[in-house]
Parts: sequence; structure tokens; C-alpha cells
Amino acid sequence: MDHFTPKYRRDPNEKVQSLYYGVANGARVVTSVVKPSLDRNRMEATRTYEPGMERGAGGRCAVIVLGGMEATLDEVEYILEAKKQKPFKPQRNPGEIAHMCGLLMERRNEAIRYFRKNPSEAPKPKKKTARIYLPSGYRYMPTNEPGLKVLARI
Repeated sequence: MDHFTPKYRRDPNEKVQSLYYGVANGARVVTSVVKPSLDRNRMEATRTYEPGMERGAGGRCAVIVLGGMEATLDEVEYILEAKKQKPFKPQRNPGEIAHMCGLLMERRNEAIRYFRKNPSEAPKPKKKTARIYLPSGYRYMPTNEPGLKVLARI
């Protein structure tokens, strides 16, 4: 008697698209790995569930690792374990938010200074087109002359 069952062995060198470790329904934690299927025709997600936090408890909601088919399964799991070992501390105080806004403002100002020195490299502004709407009961009708339309009352 022959058994034709696929052998699902863990391949540490298999390329991984992405990994998600975070909250799931029912106060559980899910680890989802997206990678090519065995026949390489489509992407498939492998999910494993484990018990999570109580309802209302705070903490890290998710760790997302994007491999982009360039990282292997071992590398992605190593990154996940490093993130799990690092304790979660919410660090968004008003000073940090103001510092981030200052960094963004400085980055924007540097881009403006650069484009003033090099105006040929500046992005071209989008052309603004006015959209004209017809009154109700009217529409354009084609004529024998190509490209010419006449406003007609319906």
C-alpha cells in the first residue's frame, strides 16, 4: 500500500514574504508566516495560535517583519525572537512627539533648500484641470465632424 502524503518539513532556508506576530480574535496571539506554497503557484499563510493577554491589558499589539522574499525563515524568526526579548515600553511622551515633528520639519526644509539650488530636479507640479458639469437635461451629442460635439437638450 502506497501513501502519497506530502512531507511538510521545516526548511530554515525557505524564502519568506512576511511574518506577523500579534493580537487575534478571542484574546489570543497569532503568528502568521506568508511564503510560497509547495507548488510555488501561490502564496500561503501559515498561522499558529497561542493564548494571549486578558481583555483590556496593554502592551505591544503586533510585530511585523517584511522579508520580501529575500529573508529566510530562520532570519525572520531570529528577528521575531529579538523583538520578543526586548520589553515593551510605551515611549510616546509629548517631548518625543515634538522631536519627531521637528525632524520631519527639518527634513522638509532640507528638501526645499536642495530644490532651490537645483530647480531642474524639482518635481513638476500637477496640471490643474477644471471639471465643468452640464446642467440637468443637457448632454453633448457627437456630430459628423470628428472631435466636435454639440450641446443638446434631452
